[in-house]
Amino acid sequence: MNEKKKQFKPFISMDTVMSEATTVSVGLGILFAVIFAASNVYLGLKTGITIAAAIPAAILGTGVLKAVFKKNSILEANLVASVAAVGESLAGGIIFTLPAIIIWGHDLSMLSIAIITILGGLIGILFVVPFREYLIVEEHGILLFPESVAAYEILVNANKGGEGFKTVLKGLGMGGIFKFLSGGLGLWSEGPTWVIAKLGTAFGFNAVASLLGVGFIVGTGVAILMFSGALLAWFGFIPLIKFIGAGASSPIFPATKLISEMSAIEIWSNYIRYIGAGGVAAGGFISLAKSAPAIIGSFKEA
Repeated sequence: MNEKKKQFKPFISMDTVMSEATTVSVGLGILFAVIFAASNVYLGLKTGITIAAAIPAAILGTGVLKAVFKKNSILEANLVASVAAVGESLAGGIIFTLPAIIIWGHDLSMLSIAIITILGGLIGILFVVPFREYLIVEEHGILLFPESVAAYEILVNANKGGEGFKTVLKGLGMGGIFKFLSGGLGLWSEGPTWVIAKLGTAFGFNAVASLLGVGFIVGTGVAILMFSGALLAWFGFIPLIKFIGAGASSPIFPATKLISEMSAIEIWSNYIRYIGAGGVAAGGFISLAKSAPAIIGSFKEA
């Protein structure tokens, strides 16, 4: 047993007898999974992003279990949040893959979409099973799991019944009020942007409460890395592309417009986001290569 395993101590010990997979918890989880899957498919197809399901599901599940069913089982609440998160995962699989198939000219019926979704979910489960030991135990304290950490804090504080859960609810309320005032009433812009003509770029940020919460969860180090990447893109790559491509007499793929005529946003849309996607892909392959021994070991031990 290595050092990481020795340091891993679950909140609920293995010998604790507590209800978990009950009719109520499974039913609530499925209900929330359907709701969050539907909302994520709509939001994802409209904006290209999805919302985390485990965090609101943990709050809703805990509240419903306590208020309606008079239960205070953290394992049941965790099951509700976990099942609900599956809806978000399935939605991601749908919105990030099926539109590409349709764009390629293939027609998809509702039956084929349902079959693809079910098979994708089952394959995902089969691949997760051998990785559970590695991801949950071996990498405990190393991988950040920001969404899971937030859900964990909600479940633990709710189970203890202390001030922590009240703080979570206050934060939820403040975030809702902030969103209503900015996005609902439009009292201020959620994405203020300032054009810096001398540098041929722009500066802006997303003034939304959810991103502020994510910053608290992932910590200062990760936040600084993300901010540094944004600075490099907007104050490094965009002015550089603008300068180098200023003399181009024809559009440079994949753009259909001369770089000299592009705004900073257009340069980001046509070039920078692909550079970012390439960086993400490269990081994924590097991480996969580094994790290969552990992954192979996980399959052997499964």
